[in-house]
Amino acid sequence: MDLRIAITDDLNSEREKLSSAIIAPFSKVGLNVGNIDEYTSGEELLRQFSAGRYDLIFLDIYMGGMSGVETAKRIRTLDKNVMLVFVTTSNEFASESYAVKANFYLLKPVRAESIKQLAETVAQQLKNTGCAAALPDGTVIPLSSLVYTSCSGHYVNVFLVGNEPLKIRTTHKIMEESLSKYEGVISCNKGMLVSLANVARIDGENFLMINGDTVPISRRKMTQIKNDYTRFVLNRIHSEFEKDQVTVR
Repeated sequence: MDLRIAITDDLNSEREKLSSAIIAPFSKVGLNVGNIDEYTSGEELLRQFSAGRYDLIFLDIYMGGMSGVETAKRIRTLDKNVMLVFVTTSNEFASESYAVKANFYLLKPVRAESIKQLAETVAQQLKNTGCAAALPDGTVIPLSSLVYTSCSGHYVNVFLVGNEPLKIRTTHKIMEESLSKYEGVISCNKGMLVSLANVARIDGENFLMINGDTVPISRRKMTQIKNDYTRFVLNRIHSEFEKDQVTVR
């Protein structure tokens, strides 16, 4: 699984250095880094940004045009969950980073030890918030990216949003023990798990997933599973309503 990352800095050399520096430390804590989107300004990032697009965004504070702090404020109006990391030559914006709920602060020149601490912090925060799931082989994936799993021989295929499936040598039972503890992940058929958060809709006796795949629902457990799905959707609607009420107050 590739962690979805954006780096925003008006200096190409700084973007390249940071992009290279994070790969190994993140890998050591089970967070794989694949493609990294790079932006030269806050304005460019915001033109492409949408809620849920990234798991982690690095923002240089001192940029021509919109500052990193102002960019972060705009991002927070759209996405409350994405992790934000400020990168700067000065710590004078510490109070602003707190205001937009930044997760980390890196001072330039960025040291290897700081990146190591960041990687550990990101992995721990993902786990603590239930935003990450640990697979039997130790791989950590954002829970929001899990679509479904299917067993094939001695392997389990893990299908993910926007990424190639992972093929892990394990059993369905072990995979179920690893993932069923997370909210919304259920066994829907023999040898298959599904993330209710990534169900587009129920189509007859199948789940239609957001990636376009169809996952069959066990006839024996049809009523129970449909009830579980309805309850999950209603709980999410209620949670979103509660968040909106807190914001209004």
